[in-house]
Amino acid sequence: MKISRPVAFAAGALMALVLGSGTAVAATGGKFILGKTNTAAATTVLKNSKGTAIQFVSKPGTPSFKVSNSTKVPGLNADLLDGSDSSAFALASGQTNTVLGFTFPFDVDEDGVDDFLVSIATCPAGTKLTGGGGDDYTNDGSLFANSPADRQSWFVSSTSTDLSATDDVVSYAVCYNPRGGVPGGEFRRAAPAKPDASARELVKERLAKKVD
Repeated sequence: MKISRPVAFAAGALMALVLGSGTAVAATGGKFILGKTNTAAATTVLKNSKGTAIQFVSKPGTPSFKVSNSTKVPGLNADLLDGSDSSAFALASGQTNTVLGFTFPFDVDEDGVDDFLVSIATCPAGTKLTGGGGDDYTNDGSLFANSPADRQSWFVSSTSTDLSATDDVVSYAVCYNPRGGVPGGEFRRAAPAKPDASARELVKERLAKKVD
């Protein structure tokens, strides 16, 4: 059938209008046209045997790509969520528990004579200190220091003059482990770890200020 020139001109004009309007172009097997909405009836796969297959670079402050709906994309890994790494978020398996401290007579002014009963509770490695506290069960004392010793430890100190009453002054640290249980975490008196030298020095510094 012979197509008249007016009909051919009209068809060409219509095609030009479609191509210039941003409407969907490029059928399956055709060329991918930049700046246009391209369509296909099959999945498009881009392979690079030498490395990364595709990179999106966009204007600062704008997303590098968009998706059309909220359906989960299998296998899509993300490095950050709202600018934060996964280590910044609590995991479903995370647990919080209480670790009891180690109580001992403490020589604040280093004159060879112990001055106070001090107790320090330290969160085990891999956990985070989220709080703490203490109790004084001595006959003549009360807690006059009750605060963090550092980022991993909590300490308390008693005014009791009975420096042998180490079982009557209790400190505890509330520890959080994002990946499971807290080693040594329990609410009964057990065999707590002795505080390290750095924690003792911090306690000495804080108690010295209180004494002064």
